[in-house]
Amino acid sequence: MSPQPLQGDFFDRVRTVAVAVMIAAGAAVIIGSALDWVSIVEETGVRPNVDFGDNNEFLESDQVSRPFTGLEARYGVYSLVAGVVLIGAAIMLWLRRRGKWAWLGFLASVVIGGLAITSYRAIADTTSPLYEELDIIGRAQPAIGITLVAAGAIIGLVSSVAGVTATPYAEPEEKPA
Repeated sequence: MSPQPLQGDFFDRVRTVAVAVMIAAGAAVIIGSALDWVSIVEETGVRPNVDFGDNNEFLESDQVSRPFTGLEARYGVYSLVAGVVLIGAAIMLWLRRRGKWAWLGFLASVVIGGLAITSYRAIADTTSPLYEELDIIGRAQPAIGITLVAAGAIIGLVSSVAGVTATPYAEPEEKPA
């Protein structure tokens, strides 16, 4: 007995896998946007030249910020929206089988990746707008949420390229003469 051939052609199977992975990447970005982006590591000692006024209680312990989620920063909200666009593009690629939806997923993944890289760099730079916007006190490090967003961007990028590759260009139908 010979095995049953797989249903559908190769491009349909690759496109289906690409859609599933794009949806998973978009979900990772959305979840990562809601998780902590910045974790605060307590510094030892009090910063020099800090005036606490009459609040001597701060002299006994370090003053540090709390962790921040992606939704508390502009970049996290933008990545959440781009994650929704990535999922929408994947669904449309599955339904319509047109390469333009895979390209939209590619663009959304590039935006997400740019936001993640910018945020990674901004967390360590004390002069960055993100650092100042969040009013971080203490030593900040990237947390699990921003890492998940960055991973979702990379996975979304690769899967959307697979979606573009698996969606051959359809020649336009010629008009009857």
